[in-house]
Amino acid sequence: MVFLILLFFIFFVYQPAFLNFFAQDDFILINQFSQNNIWQDLKNVFGPPQVTHWRPIHNLYFFVAGNLFSENYAGYHALTFAFHIGASFLIYKTAFRLFKNQVASLSSGILYGVHPAHFISLFWISGGATSIGFFFLIASFYGYLTGKRSFSLILFLLAILASEAMMVGLGIILLWEILTKGKKLDKRFLVEIGVISTVFAVVRFLTFTPKTAFDVYNLEFSTLIISTVKYYLLRIAGFAEVSGDKIISIFLLSWLVLISLLLIKTLSKKQDIRLLILSVAVITIGLFPFILIPSHLSPHYMNLSIFGFSTLVSCALKQLKPLTSFTIILIFVVISASNINQTLNNNWVIRRGNLAKAYIEQIEKDNPASGATLTFEDSSLSTSREAYISLGTGKGIKFWFKDRNYKTCFSAFEKCAILN
Repeated sequence: MVFLILLFFIFFVYQPAFLNFFAQDDFILINQFSQNNIWQDLKNVFGPPQVTHWRPIHNLYFFVAGNLFSENYAGYHALTFAFHIGASFLIYKTAFRLFKNQVASLSSGILYGVHPAHFISLFWISGGATSIGFFFLIASFYGYLTGKRSFSLILFLLAILASEAMMVGLGIILLWEILTKGKKLDKRFLVEIGVISTVFAVVRFLTFTPKTAFDVYNLEFSTLIISTVKYYLLRIAGFAEVSGDKIISIFLLSWLVLISLLLIKTLSKKQDIRLLILSVAVITIGLFPFILIPSHLSPHYMNLSIFGFSTLVSCALKQLKPLTSFTIILIFVVISASNINQTLNNNWVIRRGNLAKAYIEQIEKDNPASGATLTFEDSSLSTSREAYISLGTGKGIKFWFKDRNYKTCFSAFEKCAILN
């Protein structure tokens, strides 16, 4: 029943994502990891990176989805939703383990599932790395809480193989060990998960990360961190990145004030202090390393912090009557739905997905001869540069028109007249 409730609310808020077309990296990654020679695809999935980061589990997603769904973009979104809904359900299970309160735990799962910061992860197929990684991380944490240590280690490895950012999950487990056991730590488990993290870090960053990646994702220790922290804290609190709706923002601010007042009441209860510390720590840990990369801001990196935010809200709600708690969460659901609806009108993922779809539909209508060179110049539809990005450097044409052998030329980067 809980799973169905979560499914209902997440689908209610995010169902427009199923209609969003492929965009930019989607074409590149599908071409790289699926629908080629199966052994070559698997080599690309697990071998040294050629077109993206070394994230074998995320690459495996494209191998599976590409071969199952091909050009059916709704199928890719459905697979991402499965991970997202699964993570929301595991948050409910984890929260119940921590709070022993059914309604507060369900509220935690709902809040995480409908949170507007997931917009990129669910609308952009290539944006799912952190969602997939977090699914395995929260599963690992739940396994740890239930005493399934070996299972937890395997799931943690899968999490960091999906997204290297999930390595910070080690800090959450260490913190909970300290909060609950003091000096009687499970040293063997901590050593094992520490060794896994260390070996992965060496392989990932010293062997499978090219210098160009370090140049692009350059860590910065400067005053820009202040504005970056502000940006991410606003996203974690539920303020949409680009909606700009002042009325909705006022409602959300009022909702946050209410939650803050309820949290102040919990400070008088010693048994809740530990959960408050955990929640705030998870929010903080989830900010890293992203607050050190101010040139690449995106709310969809905040999965871990949103988990912390959802448990923090549960701390506030668990002292209330069930109907009151559920009403407060429903208000957040409505706010999130409104923010997501507003974001649909001016987000780059939607714009580039629509642009890629428009170009492909135009080519289908014109039906050029096989082997023709398709030229993309500045036009009323878009600039040549935007076409290049939206179509994944031209891989979108290769993906969609597999048997036509079309060549592409983008006037922003090439002298197309000479090629033609």
